[in-house]
Amino acid sequence: MTAVFDTVRRLVERLGPAPICDACVAERLALPADDALHAVLGELAVERGFDRERGPCSLCDTQGSVIRKQG
Repeated sequence: MTAVFDTVRRLVERLGPAPICDACVAERLALPADDALHAVLGELAVERGFDRERGPCSLCDTQGSVIRKQG
């Protein structure tokens, strides 16, 4: 696993089961909100115990793509 993947995973796990949007992941981790970050989020979403869906972000309340660790 890459360092970025591990860092994103830890953030999502720490917030779980609250969902976090892509923009908040990028902001909290000082990462660019680009295709590489979207690929990492997609990779994490297929792991057992994670969900990627459309809904409100628990941090900014924006509707969009969010990821969460299942409770």
